[in-house]
Amino acid sequence: MRYKKPPDKTDKVEAWKLEEKQTDVNLALDVYRDAIRGQAEQLVICTNDTDIVPALRRVREDAPDVTLGLVFPLRPNDQHRRPASDLQELAHWVRHHIRDEELAAAQFPVRVPTRKKPIDKPDYW
Repeated sequence: MRYKKPPDKTDKVEAWKLEEKQTDVNLALDVYRDAIRGQAEQLVICTNDTDIVPALRRVREDAPDVTLGLVFPLRPNDQHRRPASDLQELAHWVRHHIRDEELAAAQFPVRVPTRKKPIDKPDYW
């Protein structure tokens, strides 16, 4: 059996840019804030990232009347192999995909009227 050479801690590279967008934190705070303020009867989150579990747990504890929905994206072949996560256990309902017609119905029309000139959806969308 051949062993790989252990990592060399002196072997370093310079990082050009470190960027933290804090998307998870912002999503968790907004979900919790909307629930606590009574600004939503139902909150639907589309993620399989368990970083949001603490926020959802607190919503369930502090705002028990708010329904939590979860769109937990899975590849078609993963449907029966992936174990339930804490995310799924905290949700009142779970889906694994959004149908094309549901997504289309939730989008703005190709032309949005305004008080001035209408806004047209760009072709590249």
